[in-house]
Amino acid sequence: MPFFGSDQGVFFIQALMWMLWALVPVVGIMMALTPYLMPKRECFAVTVPNTAQQDPYLKGLKRRFLVWVLAATALLSVALAAVLAWGAAPVFIVLLTVGLLAISLGGYLLMLRFRQQVQAYKKAQGWQAEAVRRVGFAGPEDFPKPLSLKWALAYIPLILFVLALGIVGYPTMPGKIPMNIGMDGQIVHYAEKSFVLVLFPVLFCLFMAVIFTFNQWMILRSKKATDPSMPAASAWAYGMFARAQSTLLVAMGLVLVGAVGILLQLAMVGVLSIFDAALAVLPIVFVIIVASTAVNLVYGQNGARLLTRVDGGDGLLRDDDSQWKLGIFYFNREDASLFLPERFGIGWTVNFARPAVWAILAALVLLIVAFIVFCLVTT
Repeated sequence: MPFFGSDQGVFFIQALMWMLWALVPVVGIMMALTPYLMPKRECFAVTVPNTAQQDPYLKGLKRRFLVWVLAATALLSVALAAVLAWGAAPVFIVLLTVGLLAISLGGYLLMLRFRQQVQAYKKAQGWQAEAVRRVGFAGPEDFPKPLSLKWALAYIPLILFVLALGIVGYPTMPGKIPMNIGMDGQIVHYAEKSFVLVLFPVLFCLFMAVIFTFNQWMILRSKKATDPSMPAASAWAYGMFARAQSTLLVAMGLVLVGAVGILLQLAMVGVLSIFDAALAVLPIVFVIIVASTAVNLVYGQNGARLLTRVDGGDGLLRDDDSQWKLGIFYFNREDASLFLPERFGIGWTVNFARPAVWAILAALVLLIVAFIVFCLVTT
């Protein structure tokens, strides 16, 4: 199968496959760099003094993690590129899925191995917090804040516009609408004209708006990450990080709901072909991936990259390692927070000790399952 095909459907499948291939180096590189993007007082999900980041042993562990993950990523990327160039798209999809899972799970298991070594080294060095120090600020906090939930109102006119496009275009809608594209670039399934198809892009927009709004709310409700050894600087860095991530979320949500929703609706009513709409979506997704990666690299977790030159002292003023199970699962009944920054990775996680968290997760699962079922029934 040549890289460029004369057939529009074949070209779309090829472009999609290569974009999916690009996920492998992106995911692998981000995994490899994760130890370098974490706050100074964390090393492989273990609390250490800020000055320990210059410790030769810990630096060696990070370097080994980087090299091993990058090597595995490079091998997988080359293998997948060879399969894709050979033209075996179904085999590529299987290997891609297995490969991405292997990088993610393998990186996590490698982190756990190094975590055990850091824990042993921490004990040997005698690094322990003599007392728990908490950080609080009197008066109004003059730090950057995430974008307000009011931005979610911007989804409403976009969703209404997508609905209006469907209503206006329904009378001239073709009798049969192409819905699925096979690996050979040919249409494999058509759906009969119905108003339910017009509602599909609208419900897609609603679903995406709910998901992005929830993530925005999660950031706003999250416990703020602060370092007791540099409270003001770390609070400012976290504020910058949270604001950047919330801005990215709003931008991604509006683009997906607006651009992708409109393209889907235009394809449904027959103004665009399914190939035209799908090809237009690919660069949008590419830009989102690049933007998300750039924000993560620039800020690091909790804004850690903004504090690389700030000296936080050599003491260990707080140690909450016992509350992080297997390095990434936070379980603390005494903490009323539902959400908090991740321990190893970029973003936020939940306090699994809170019953409300399980209710929220169950509601999200039901929402996602309901949307998937609707898609399967509709298309």
